[in-house]
Amino acid sequence: MKALVDFIGVIMPLRARFLLFGLFLGVGDAAILSAQEAQGRTISLATLAPPGSTWMRVFEAWNRELRRRTERALQFRIYPGGIQGDESEVIRKIRSGRLDAASVTAVGLSQVYRPALVFQLPRILPSYEALDRAREAVAAEIEAGFVQNGFRLLGWADVGRSRVFSTQPTLTPADLTSRKPWVWRDDVIMPVFYQTIGATPVPLQVPEVLSAIQTGRVDTLITPPVPCLSLQWCARLGHMTDFPMTIVIGGTIMGQPQWASLTPEQEGVLAETAKQFHELARRNLRRDEEEAIRNLRERGMSIHSLTEAQRNEWLAVAARVRARLVGQVAEQPLIERVAAFGR
Repeated sequence: MKALVDFIGVIMPLRARFLLFGLFLGVGDAAILSAQEAQGRTISLATLAPPGSTWMRVFEAWNRELRRRTERALQFRIYPGGIQGDESEVIRKIRSGRLDAASVTAVGLSQVYRPALVFQLPRILPSYEALDRAREAVAAEIEAGFVQNGFRLLGWADVGRSRVFSTQPTLTPADLTSRKPWVWRDDVIMPVFYQTIGATPVPLQVPEVLSAIQTGRVDTLITPPVPCLSLQWCARLGHMTDFPMTIVIGGTIMGQPQWASLTPEQEGVLAETAKQFHELARRNLRRDEEEAIRNLRERGMSIHSLTEAQRNEWLAVAARVRARLVGQVAEQPLIERVAAFGR
């Protein structure tokens, strides 16, 4: 019998050995696999991204790869569509250990390490290429900031370049002073933007926005095209200003204690796959942004280009907002380092 056991140990993979010995002992396949998987690790991850969205498709592919690479010893349990609460609530749940990780926008990132918002200051980085170069240049500093605050930054997956969507044409910042624009209740940057131009925004959490548009409580959004379309916000907003004000950033974070609970092998696989699938998410989201604009145009949305004088008005406001946020978002040296990539 010992010779048979030794032979099986040499030629059979681990899972097959479990199954074979289970047959000898009269234990079913399902019970053995359940025992195996019970020793694994399931990472709970929350996001506002709705089911079927680009983010969710990437998460699902990432989860399949994690399971494949670890023989199901490491996998995600994903909570989409904000079912675990808004981003501030999700961050609290990670800190308390009720969740492990989250894919969030700048609002969630700022709850952990506010200088990460430097990339989202108005017009600091006018293109994705500039954003990629800037983030690579300061990656070590930003990632260390997350660790110091009890989190691990697994990767960046941006939301898109924001435009003004409204029920009426919006060509200059002054046009917003007579509107009812939405501002995310936990946002750091946009309240300063609206204060700077003298507009009065309507503070709401993300799940409240659609009904506010439908009832007329909100008539203007500054948001990227993809969420505007996927969350059905654009259905009642017939005008888009084709001048991106900022690149809305996003990323996936994990509590540092939860990260430390993984084995070294699990940490390695999670880090490798995170890099792979966040690169995929960024490519897909940038492609989807162009498709979303085409879709909106086909649906009859009026897309307004600006004159040089109108562009300069927006640029002047952006510069004033950046100046007011020095020290609130990041210190001047970091802002200058990042801004250099946008010139």
